[in-house]
Amino acid sequence: MINKIIHFSVFHRNIIFVMIAFLVFGGIYSFQHLPIDAVPDITNNQVQINTIIEGLAPEEIERTITFPVESSMRGIAGVEQVRSITRFGLSQVTVVFKDSVDIYRARQLVAERLQGVLLPSGAEAGLGPISSGLGEIYQYIIDYENIESDPEKRLKQLMEIKAIQDWFVKPRLLTVEGVAEVNTSGGFEKQYHVQPDPRKMANYRVNFSEILLALQKVNRNVGGGYIEQTAEQFLVQGVGLLKTPEDIKHVPVKTLDNFSVVTVGDIAQVRLGKDLRTGSATYDGNESVLGTIMMLLGENSRTVAIRADEKIIEINKTLPKGVFIKTVYNRSDLVNATLGTVEHNLLFGAGLVVIVLLFLLGNIRAAIVTALTIPFALLFTFLIMKPLGISGNLMSLGALDFGIIVDGTVIVMDNCVRYIHDKTKSLGRKLSPEELKNAIYEATVEIRMAAGFGELIIVMVFLPVFALTGIEGKMFIPMAATFGIAVIGALILSFTAAPALASLILSGSAEDKEPRVMIWAQRFYIPLLEKAIAKRQRTIGIAIASVFLGLILFATRGAEFLPQLSEGSFAFHMIRPVNASLSQSVDYQNKADKLIKEHFPEVDHVFSRIGTSEVATDPMGVNVSDTYIMLKARDEWERNGLFKKTYQELVDEMVKVLEENLPGQNYLASQPIQMRFNELLEGTRADVAVKIFGPDLDVNMDLSKKIQAAVSTVPGAGDVEVDLAGKSPVLRIEPKDVLLKSYGANLGEVLDTISVALGGEEVGYIYEGDRKFPIVVRLSEEDRGDLDRIKELPVGLSGNATTALSAITDLSFQETFGSVNRENSSRRSAVLVNLRGRDVESFVEEARAKVEKEVQIPEGYFVEWGGNFKNLNKAKSRLLILMPIALGLVLLMIYAAFGSVPQTLLIFTCVPLALVGGVVNLMILGLPFSISAGIGFIALSGIAVLNGVVLMNYFNQLRLQGMSGVELVRKATAIRLRPVLMTALVAIFGFVPMMISSGIGSEVQRPLATVVIGGIISSTLLTLVVLPVLYLVFEKHMTKFSMKVNH
Repeated sequence: MINKIIHFSVFHRNIIFVMIAFLVFGGIYSFQHLPIDAVPDITNNQVQINTIIEGLAPEEIERTITFPVESSMRGIAGVEQVRSITRFGLSQVTVVFKDSVDIYRARQLVAERLQGVLLPSGAEAGLGPISSGLGEIYQYIIDYENIESDPEKRLKQLMEIKAIQDWFVKPRLLTVEGVAEVNTSGGFEKQYHVQPDPRKMANYRVNFSEILLALQKVNRNVGGGYIEQTAEQFLVQGVGLLKTPEDIKHVPVKTLDNFSVVTVGDIAQVRLGKDLRTGSATYDGNESVLGTIMMLLGENSRTVAIRADEKIIEINKTLPKGVFIKTVYNRSDLVNATLGTVEHNLLFGAGLVVIVLLFLLGNIRAAIVTALTIPFALLFTFLIMKPLGISGNLMSLGALDFGIIVDGTVIVMDNCVRYIHDKTKSLGRKLSPEELKNAIYEATVEIRMAAGFGELIIVMVFLPVFALTGIEGKMFIPMAATFGIAVIGALILSFTAAPALASLILSGSAEDKEPRVMIWAQRFYIPLLEKAIAKRQRTIGIAIASVFLGLILFATRGAEFLPQLSEGSFAFHMIRPVNASLSQSVDYQNKADKLIKEHFPEVDHVFSRIGTSEVATDPMGVNVSDTYIMLKARDEWERNGLFKKTYQELVDEMVKVLEENLPGQNYLASQPIQMRFNELLEGTRADVAVKIFGPDLDVNMDLSKKIQAAVSTVPGAGDVEVDLAGKSPVLRIEPKDVLLKSYGANLGEVLDTISVALGGEEVGYIYEGDRKFPIVVRLSEEDRGDLDRIKELPVGLSGNATTALSAITDLSFQETFGSVNRENSSRRSAVLVNLRGRDVESFVEEARAKVEKEVQIPEGYFVEWGGNFKNLNKAKSRLLILMPIALGLVLLMIYAAFGSVPQTLLIFTCVPLALVGGVVNLMILGLPFSISAGIGFIALSGIAVLNGVVLMNYFNQLRLQGMSGVELVRKATAIRLRPVLMTALVAIFGFVPMMISSGIGSEVQRPLATVVIGGIISSTLLTLVVLPVLYLVFEKHMTKFSMKVNH
């Protein structure tokens, strides 16, 4: 079959060229329409249930809402984990499903179970947006060009820009294809507040229920149907809607015994007021309105971000005068930066491969044919990626090594040049076009098994990668798929396009000139081989010792889950004392923003989100903020002496400046995507989370602080914080049952008074065109903050009378936890650790030993180490299964090619020494073992045997010609030195740009490239020195081999 394909390609090359033309056009079209992303979306499959309830403390919400909702989710098919967070006024339950469950099916199952949960009156449960951990793809701020310094005027500005966001910007952005939700932080909702005076209410014997009823009765329009008159009819409408604050003041509340009417204006002030917010936002040290565009699950982040950006530009042109909208975070910038890194590495790698080919092939025409395989294989890859739905990203395109891809063509072209040269020499003349075609056909057929099997082995070793699940599966399966597609494409091209182009481009008198580089290589190699043959036992001993040394070195390497992608921006999680108010948090945040902007010229802008946004996808207390520090392009940074600061140095300096100037805050330094990944995967915002499970929150808190103290002393612990917020004071107002009866008071009336006076209640809207703004009855901020005024609140009694709240209730201060976290039906707290300059595995091992020694865990409580460490252990256990499978496939493929167990085992010895080189190279560059490096080792097990296959194939050919012993080994190694070096060098130089790159995203590629380069170097040394020696030692066992190799 292969022979027929090769024959057709050589003798009907025009048809092949037409097919190549179709490939080129199809590949270019596919690339233009290929979805592009930074990294694969590795967040898990989850549904959030947000329940809002006004006024209840966290522990009460946990008991009445969170626990019942959690319980109802148990038993749903495909659920892996249920976790929750309960804060003041909010319960959020996150249900994590298996990846195989369709998200819409998951949401349907959750919604069905939710209908059966009996929630307290006033609680509203809803599902979170259909987005993912990478859903926050675009953020913008809206503000005035001239910011008012007067607090009252600034308040009106913040109300106006919030209204612009809610009624003008957000509705238009929701029309953008691929947008799931637009979340808003900051600003103030414009509200018309009716602020009763408790003393005036008491004088007129008016209670809060009467004010509510009065406003609700009048603020409406009614319909009277229609009336027919002669040939016409007209509609009847009664108009009572309130239009201005003056209208509100004139609403009658009560008629007194003397027939005088008490109006709202007599007992209350009516003015613009602030809503009770759960969060805010700042930009460069000023409070502002922040909009966050969330992408629909399954969409492409770059495409949706570009669409959103186009809509923002369009909206900006139509904003009111003096108002602007500015993009502060655009995911497509990161995608373009990582794409730039991939593009640079691919082009640089391709360029190095072409240079190596020109130097080593010794025939420019053959080098051109080989080099053309590179773009053709890449276009073939794009063509197949598109229908398979694989996006072009750092992982899928980042691991492509053109050196490995063109290995098959290198072997074919080298053999073609040698074959034509030998033919020309034997005939003593230039070959005719027909003879040239025959020579190329025969040369390609002769080497087809070595070229084909080598490439197929590389494809086969990636097959076990498709068995990976979870995060590592989402990360590395696209890479394995793309690499496999590219290698298969190159293999097809090496038997079709390469011989066709060779028959057109190669000369009939192709000279097999030995390049100068090869002459130098032979001068070094031949004496080395002779010494190895002379001292066979020592050579084998050194090889075995090297393998053991590699194993020892590997055992000493630390480990991390995945190398941290440098996003070119920072995200600081700032934690203030739990009692801090929102106003204090905003004030602190503004100071922090200004400090960062003033001290660090590398910073472009700073924005932050404080507390919880309107859509509670990310619930935080008002004492907590996420601060996004967006950096300028690195080439714009100032030099610090000879060098520019590293990202790590910049983070350390920022934390130092903030701690010196703003004491009382704690910081967790991370990056925007990294922080969201950690949070959505594990429910915490750190690289390592020490989770403490137990029923009593006080005990959990105590254990957390002890573990925090122990872990802080372990080297490498950068930021160490406790995520269980401390206790907050709560004013508890408890009615006295005996006094309620004696006063004739109603318990409901007491609770309504507290709810309306302090929490506020909407009684309707004032409409301004399409917009509507709520009318809220609530005490003024001054009265709400005055305990004496609260005690004087009038409570309605029977018989048209009122009494003071303090007369029938007890008021006392108590403490309650600011938030309650639960996971798999247990309360939990956590110690959050972000590492600096240390791998995860060795840190956790040392920290765990220290915690076990210093902290006594009581009965009924337990500790679990989560975060990246948990993911690393899962992935390592899978790799321990997949690695033997990959090696087994390599063995089977070699046996299929040679049909000889001794020869198979001999070629397979290339793998251990290749692994040694990978480990040594990791050590030289100071990189820990990671899943990225693990995939590199799997790839290496296939690449390493490639040269062994080529050499063993030629040993067998010479044996058939009657040669044996040292003579056979010398001739075979001399002739195959060039293809062996070429395949090794092109593979190495293809990966070199990835290993040395410092572009955004290069961190993820570097371990893989490091392992493969080190492994190829050591395996090439084995192939050229140790393999021939082993062949001579076991030559008597090598006589039986498959004839398939040569036909």
